[in-house]
Amino acid sequence: MADFGGLGGVPGGRARDHDDLFEAAVDRCLGDQLRTDEEACRELWSALANVDWIHTNGDTASYSFRAAGDLIAAIRGTGDYMDWYCSGPYPSVSPRIAEALAHEGWRVEGVG
Repeated sequence: MADFGGLGGVPGGRARDHDDLFEAAVDRCLGDQLRTDEEACRELWSALANVDWIHTNGDTASYSFRAAGDLIAAIRGTGDYMDWYCSGPYPSVSPRIAEALAHEGWRVEGVG
């Protein structure tokens, strides 16, 4: 069982973490949308900031406000955490985000 997430806040952005299985799942199921649709980015930030995600294998993922922004910027390949910091309401998981991550085996805990 692994715990994914982090404190984030890398000024100038960071590269994609290919060892982070949650980040890889987000890239697979939402990456194209995140790179072209800023609303999808805001929805993802809302679904990650201080929200607990659990995988069917027991892995967990939890992101601070900054780390949520870091993940989005890393997947987009541009910017940094401040571009997405507090960009949407939290905790709030849209159907688009919930359904996409469910296909990767992830479900949110305690947030509607």
